[in-house]
Amino acid sequence: MPVASMSKATILAPCERKDQLIQRLYELGALHVVDLASLLEEELGGMAEPCRPEARELRLALSKSEFLIELLERFEEKKGGLLGSFLQEKIHLTYEEFLRVEREVDLEGLYRELEEVDIQLRHTESRISELKRNLEALRHWRGLLFPLGDLRRLRWSHAVLATMGVPSYAPWAEEMEAVCPHSYWEELRREGERLYLAVLVHRDSLDAFRELEQKYGVEEVYFPGVEGMPQEEINRLEKELEELGAEKEGLEGRIKDKLPVKPKLLALNDYLRNQLLKEEVKENFLRTDRVVVVEGWVEESRRKELLQGLADLGEELDVDFSEPGEEDIPPTLLVNRKRTRPAETIIRLFGLPHHAETDPTPFVAPFFVLFFGMCIGDVGYGAILTLASWLAMKKLDLSEAARRFFRLILYCGMATMIVGVFTRGWFGIESDYLPAFLKFRGSLDILLNPVPMMLICAALGLSHIFIGVAIEMYDNIRHNSLWRGLCEQGTNLLLWVGLAVLALGGGLGLGPLTSIGLYLTLAGAAGVLVFSSLYSKSVWGKIFGGLYNLYGLFSSTIGDVASYMRLYALGMATVAIGSVVNRMATMMLGIPVLGVLIMVVILAGGHIFNLLINLLSAFVHPLRLQYVEFFGKFYEDGGEPFAPLALRTDRVVIDDR
Repeated sequence: MPVASMSKATILAPCERKDQLIQRLYELGALHVVDLASLLEEELGGMAEPCRPEARELRLALSKSEFLIELLERFEEKKGGLLGSFLQEKIHLTYEEFLRVEREVDLEGLYRELEEVDIQLRHTESRISELKRNLEALRHWRGLLFPLGDLRRLRWSHAVLATMGVPSYAPWAEEMEAVCPHSYWEELRREGERLYLAVLVHRDSLDAFRELEQKYGVEEVYFPGVEGMPQEEINRLEKELEELGAEKEGLEGRIKDKLPVKPKLLALNDYLRNQLLKEEVKENFLRTDRVVVVEGWVEESRRKELLQGLADLGEELDVDFSEPGEEDIPPTLLVNRKRTRPAETIIRLFGLPHHAETDPTPFVAPFFVLFFGMCIGDVGYGAILTLASWLAMKKLDLSEAARRFFRLILYCGMATMIVGVFTRGWFGIESDYLPAFLKFRGSLDILLNPVPMMLICAALGLSHIFIGVAIEMYDNIRHNSLWRGLCEQGTNLLLWVGLAVLALGGGLGLGPLTSIGLYLTLAGAAGVLVFSSLYSKSVWGKIFGGLYNLYGLFSSTIGDVASYMRLYALGMATVAIGSVVNRMATMMLGIPVLGVLIMVVILAGGHIFNLLINLLSAFVHPLRLQYVEFFGKFYEDGGEPFAPLALRTDRVVIDDR
């Protein structure tokens, strides 16, 4: 089906009604406002100018709320484990409560208080880090029983605290005795391969001592501002650290005391964003001395609603609707039924369709779900996915986008169970060990009898790309011409139908059906040769283009259909790995006492690993089949999302309006 049809709406209103107009459009949530100023910049000629928003105070308030939220989140307990880290906290409010939140939060007072606390806390944390570094450095010299300040005030000698590598000590000491006869040193500490020394050198030997320092990698250590003995300084630093730790704990406590106000701050943040949205939209308005003009896109089905919603703003307000022109690019709004809507997640990952394209969601949904199920193909694994998705939607406070994703996985889990029933996939149990009723007529053992499953994959692949080409033909007929659609895509479809009927007739041994398939194939091939290059620009392209197109059609079809064989390969891999896990677990039964426990661990760990590793493949490969093989036949993304001026929330859930 096509995407939602759009109409262009142009609204003129008196300047004094500008704020009322914006508020009403915001409440209706129907108009996707366009930047009229940039579109008409050359045509204006100074007759009109863009409206100037006054958003400085709103942006400042928004940044303050974000600072407070970030500060509070640093000190709240994280909950929910791994899953909780992916889920944002949601605040449930009525619309009336949402509108009151600005009056209920003293943003300025709270910001001033917590900003001061944050500054003090950062200063305290910086001081603690500095003291810890000094303390760690001093601990190497606790054996020195001499005030560090006095070492710097010796008259005839130079005192040095130094560290060096153990292997260098012996040759360094030997040369020190030779070239610095009036010197003394003492080993204070040895840690691994490092020595910590206190050295006294006569000032007349300082130059020779410096040369030996460079030669043997001796590093001098300084403690500026430290006067007492190392142990005394260590005791002082430890006491100061204890005091600073208590001060830090008190500051953190003051922040944690404000955690109950965080939900209101989250709501206020969303509220301010909406206020800023209403203010910034003014940039897209044009104004003269007396009139403001706004232009945008509205769904055709909501034109009457927009008119009625603006009616009470006065007779001076004028609303005009027009159809999109050739130069217009309306935004894209996908309109799908509830059952297929979760597949919009797949479309949005790739890119929205152009406004004139067919929405592929109804076709993507069944094929993606089926392909996912074929890649895993196990009833047990499918039941786990189905149950986990259902519980997530039931128990977790999810956004609408997350809820759609989990619903998609729920459908995929159900498809996995159905495929597993027909492929005898029951937690990797080999077919020989299954009860007879699970091996009913029509079910397949894909490990021992792979050919039927491979044929099914090929048939699905051909059907999938057939639909893609059919959609392209439909779009061509809608927007170009019937003749072009039949020439470029219709001949391809006829050839594929002929091949399918020919294969079916040959497989069933039905001569008349085989003959029909042969005639259709020949007719399709002739159509490709004659008609597929009619729209080529060059003469040689028209003459030889059909032959090239026929060759390309056969070669690309073979390559495309071969890609669908991976569905069988991935499904077989899931079954094979599950079977190996079961065999390994069974072997543990021979171990006395602990055998059963080890078997349970292997079964649980092995099947969880098998499910997780194949879950990724089951998601990625069907996506590839959609994006490359299917979309490659007809799809052009690049649609701009339909984003009307309306209430938008990130953390707030409006329960009613």
